[in-house]
Amino acid sequence: MKNKQQGFTLVELAIVLVIIGLILGMAFKGKDLIDGAKVKNMQAQYNKIVAAFNIYYEKYGNYPGDGCTVATTPAEGGAATCSAPGTRNGLLNTADEVAASMRLLQNANILTNADIQSVFGQPWVMSNSADTVANFAANTNYITLTSTNTAAADIRFVCALDRLMDDGAPDKGIVRSGGVYSATADCWSLSGQVSMGIRVLP
Repeated sequence: MKNKQQGFTLVELAIVLVIIGLILGMAFKGKDLIDGAKVKNMQAQYNKIVAAFNIYYEKYGNYPGDGCTVATTPAEGGAATCSAPGTRNGLLNTADEVAASMRLLQNANILTNADIQSVFGQPWVMSNSADTVANFAANTNYITLTSTNTAAADIRFVCALDRLMDDGAPDKGIVRSGGVYSATADCWSLSGQVSMGIRVLP
């Protein structure tokens, strides 16, 4: 008596392969959705920070941090304005002013700590208006990821954000970065870390 052969038929193998393909397809699609959501989250955070600057200006008559020094900047959780501020010019052009800006927005209960935590793990900070690295325009303040504006952002997300919010060019518009990409580049095929910023003032 012959033993019955064990194994899968071609139909069964085909069904298994189709199922595996569907699972992999859903996994990749899920990752695309997550990545897209991160980019939109960055845009939403930017909009919230810009709105916070404008709300602060309407309430106090100046931008947060403008004219502040270390000596006049209140502690975290303290006053919403700097005591005896110096010259105000509508920009944050000293390290003291930059450091004071986000703290004052939080002290004024306009932003929370969660509002300024980026998808990359670091908090958003303001750049110095004199900083022209990463294709930054002079006399302009940007939100960036490090006070020294080092390469801290995944270029794929920066490229996608530039495409979503701006012109897709790293050296023009409101989104600037030290990356190399274009308006027609496949953002998700890029790799590496870049410095980046999104214009807030003026």
